[in-house]
Amino acid sequence: MAGQVAKKESSEVAMYEGFEQFQGEGFSEVKTEDLAIPFLRVLADVSPQVKKRDGAYVEGAEAGMIFNTVLNEVYEAEKEGIYVIPCHYNRRFVEWRGREEGGGYVGSYTPDDPIVKTVVRSDQGQDLLPNGNQLTNTAQFYVLMLHPELGPQKALITMASTQLKKGRKWLTQAQSLTAQGKNGLYTMPLMSQIYKITSAPEQNDKGSWYGWEIARERALSLADDMDKGFFEMAVTFAKSVKAGEVQVNDGASGGASDPEDQIPF
Repeated sequence: MAGQVAKKESSEVAMYEGFEQFQGEGFSEVKTEDLAIPFLRVLADVSPQVKKRDGAYVEGAEAGMIFNTVLNEVYEAEKEGIYVIPCHYNRRFVEWRGREEGGGYVGSYTPDDPIVKTVVRSDQGQDLLPNGNQLTNTAQFYVLMLHPELGPQKALITMASTQLKKGRKWLTQAQSLTAQGKNGLYTMPLMSQIYKITSAPEQNDKGSWYGWEIARERALSLADDMDKGFFEMAVTFAKSVKAGEVQVNDGASGGASDPEDQIPF
């Protein structure tokens, strides 16, 4: 078996070169709205992906790791982390099913949507809709994750509850970046920067959990062909999000996204 694996690895480049002449074949009728992008989220002790007896268990998953709900991958996050290019930001009120109903993402609403005014605050401090689902005030960052093997991957990072302040800090930092142009200083585009995303343990008087950590890595260079390609892809992705063409996949089969994973436990 080891020999077979080694042989496969040594011939992999040549094998992929053979595919190049057929690049994109089979996807001619695929539209943006046909695709579902994943959530990237920090796993908690209560996440089903870390429980070996749960059907949604992911091998090697531990609390504090980042989980990709489409690729079903986990990434070490306390040290290595992941690198992303933020492409578009918005604030939404996100509806979630309760854990007793299997959990999972239902949909999102703009702050001025009438449904936002129908919530009732529970004794546990949750904003509940008439149907019993939870509604959470959420910062949403649509990003390109720079996957080390697959290249740029579209994804969504959400920050709610205790993590809302992290989203505000990230947004404030990004909006403060300026450059000198022909007509003076201008604000750099959101998608002009690469950020390193990690996780870190946090706690308060209600409990402990893992939260997001965001650090600016560097600016993209339009003089570099690879960076220019990243930037153009990011701009296109942002336009698709604004046009309402992007669908999000929460990995519902595994209860992959749950606001309870973002609050103290």
